[in-house]
Amino acid sequence: MVFRNNLISMNHIFLLMVLFFNGCSDKDPITDPIDTISGIQFTFHQDVNKLYFAASVESSYENGSLTSVSLIWYGVNKENIPDSLIIQDNGKDGDIISGDGMYSIKLANDSTLIKNTLGDDSGKVYLTVLAYYDEVQVSELDSFSIGNIIPRIISVTAPDTIIRPEGSTVTLHPVYAEVFDADGLETIKWVGFTSFHVDGDSLMNRGNYIYLYDDGSEDILYEPDFTSGDNIRGDGIYSFRIPVYGSGNTDPDFQTKTGSFHWEFIIQDNADDYSTPILHEVIIE
Repeated sequence: MVFRNNLISMNHIFLLMVLFFNGCSDKDPITDPIDTISGIQFTFHQDVNKLYFAASVESSYENGSLTSVSLIWYGVNKENIPDSLIIQDNGKDGDIISGDGMYSIKLANDSTLIKNTLGDDSGKVYLTVLAYYDEVQVSELDSFSIGNIIPRIISVTAPDTIIRPEGSTVTLHPVYAEVFDADGLETIKWVGFTSFHVDGDSLMNRGNYIYLYDDGSEDILYEPDFTSGDNIRGDGIYSFRIPVYGSGNTDPDFQTKTGSFHWEFIIQDNADDYSTPILHEVIIE
């Protein structure tokens, strides 16, 4: 009876061993044990709305030669259905130097190309790099902080044509820029624009920015009582009233040129990052 029980136990152990080894495919990924995959990089180039991925990958592993490298991209949630991308070391598509062992790709952050696009997201993103050595796969999971999300200008409201007044009078022309920052409006340092005189090939206001304000006109900008003309404090709409001086003003500081102007609007946030500029053209007659 003892011999029979022992025989049954040995059969159970043998059966478990068979199931275990038969259940493990040679193609199952092996977590990288010796830094076969290293130097993984991720960058969100917000100014051009592109994603960059790179990893340094060894050319051989356990007598197997590297056949391909792929990227499993989850975006902001590891539970997302991932995108599978081939990354190469061919000096193309975002790879800088061919044959240097750094496998890279740069692609548009576009839903027609990948499922896991980035928008006004913060926090972390997740990815896995897979290296294929004949029948063996080596994997390395990594995560990255998205970092500061640059602010953006939603819209600009400004006149297309301004008629300069006669005599020594002055008229005020409101300009508005609606802005957004995923990190919060409180992280915006300033909103402003430069004025380039196309006919004179020169910048107005000594090249300095003309700032807009989201202060609800509660602040006195210039004595005795000049305010921005903004309507509601903190609503994300930055405003300023542009003074246009009549032709009768003789003081150079109070003269307005006529012609075509390019007003370039931009934002800077507290991380010293800039938005994509918005150009508005205006003619002063």
